[in-house]
Amino acid sequence: MIGHKILFALSVVTGVFAQPQPKAPGLTYLYTSNVTLGGTIGYGDGPKGRRSLFIVVGGTFSGPKLKGTIIQGEDWGLTDKSGNFYPDVRSAVRTDDGADIYLQTSGTQRGDVFHLAIKFETGNANYTWLNTIAGVGILKPGNGYAIIETWGMESP
Repeated sequence: MIGHKILFALSVVTGVFAQPQPKAPGLTYLYTSNVTLGGTIGYGDGPKGRRSLFIVVGGTFSGPKLKGTIIQGEDWGLTDKSGNFYPDVRSAVRTDDGADIYLQTSGTQRGDVFHLAIKFETGNANYTWLNTIAGVGILKPGNGYAIIETWGMESP
């Protein structure tokens, strides 16, 4: 039994059980959006934090394979006790060729920007490839607007 413990300790020290770092996934640029924000409703401090509703009233998005307008959306985000905001957005967009796409976005605040996870859903045959994309984005807020740069994650 002691021999097994010594063998295990030596293997840990020599790196026998060490795993190589996995290859990082790639990113493919999808689009940049300019989101126009409307009113805000504050719901006060609740059990999960301070809930706010930010209304998305429009905007545009454009990229190599996607271009169109933001129809509408709502961000039902939470602000924690440290002042960090966690977006929780549902929005509808329409491509220039008439495809309607639903987006579900969540994320976390990192300083002055937000890191986002984006899910896409559409029945339009030209864009069903979006249904299997894990989207990631960086949101940069402005006064009454937000800029979101969006990529699709690719397997290594």
